[in-house]
Amino acid sequence: MGSKQLATPDIRHGSLIQLIESNRDDLINSYHHVLRETLFSRRTTLRPSMLKSIASNEVDVFNKFLSQPTFSAFEHGAQLYQTGLSEQAVLRMGQVTRQFFLAHLENDQIPPVLATIDTYQESLIQGYIQAQEQSILKEQELIRSALQSAIGRYTVEIKEIEAMAQKAIEANEFKTRFIARIGHELRTPLGAMLGITEMLQQGIYGSLTREQKDLAQRIINNAVVLKQIFTELLDQSQIESGQLNLKEEAFSPKTVAETVHSNYLPLALKKGLAMQVKVSSNLPRKIIGDEARIGQIVSNLVVNAIKFTETGTILIHAYKANATHWGIEVRDTGIGIAQEHLSIIFEPFRQTDETSGRHYGGVGLGLSIVQQLVAAMDGTIEVKSKFGQGTVFTVILPLHLAR
Repeated sequence: MGSKQLATPDIRHGSLIQLIESNRDDLINSYHHVLRETLFSRRTTLRPSMLKSIASNEVDVFNKFLSQPTFSAFEHGAQLYQTGLSEQAVLRMGQVTRQFFLAHLENDQIPPVLATIDTYQESLIQGYIQAQEQSILKEQELIRSALQSAIGRYTVEIKEIEAMAQKAIEANEFKTRFIARIGHELRTPLGAMLGITEMLQQGIYGSLTREQKDLAQRIINNAVVLKQIFTELLDQSQIESGQLNLKEEAFSPKTVAETVHSNYLPLALKKGLAMQVKVSSNLPRKIIGDEARIGQIVSNLVVNAIKFTETGTILIHAYKANATHWGIEVRDTGIGIAQEHLSIIFEPFRQTDETSGRHYGGVGLGLSIVQQLVAAMDGTIEVKSKFGQGTVFTVILPLHLAR
């Protein structure tokens, strides 16, 4: 830039403004340069033609900060975020401001000026961060409201279809086809969305900030929840339409119990819960049955236990019930189930009360699918629970030994 000016160490804000105005074009060009470099560092609607104006405005705002002791750059920081500038762009402009004065002031004049710049930057960044947080919260609320509204509408539609199904076989067949079609149609774009988000998170299209990675993870978490809902809907439609085919193959019940324990232990630990698995020694090493569907039964019961347990332990226990049957027990120390609700927990799309769906999530199909799978295997399921003291689900299945 130009030669150093202001020979005296007593730097007045008026002198700083005069210095800036004398070199205004150079400072604007420097701002413009860093803005061009950082323009696409976050998703934005900014156009290159707008950058010169932003750079000029930055000079004007800093001059206003110098000329008005009561002026705060907080609102300006918020405006920079709303304009679409990235965090990198804001920080780089602050660096340009420092470099400008380092090039134009004597050494003994620099410290107080840098302190003034730091005050300006601190206020500006605080405004930027607050606007960013408010924007994120607003977007999250919009997404949450949209999902709740969509699931609410969808649940209402399913209940209406169920009412029609009670009046005529044709209506029941329509409902089953509708669920299957919706599930298939929604799983395909959902899978694509998951893949794209994971690629973004892994940095395939460029590095992400910590905040952006957090947002990507939130998208993935919500998509996984939706995927589970659609899977349950497809299972429900298969069962109702009689298209559920059970396999007869040799498998290890110990392996099934330990696999479910391994899969959901991280989820339990995340909530601060202990999770144990116990396989009785009298249970045969190999038995005949549908390993995947039995694993699904145990998984649904374990997920349900984790969902409704805030403190304590979850236990998976596989054992030989008698000479002709074996059992799987899932015990938790959760909130329990009131006696008046025990009769409805296995009904499709039913939950113990209207608030549990909003608080714990789900559409009320997990236990219904469990009961129908158990029935298809000629087994039984019973539940024992005390409100506020925990729940025990016990599944009893025929014991067919593998030769």
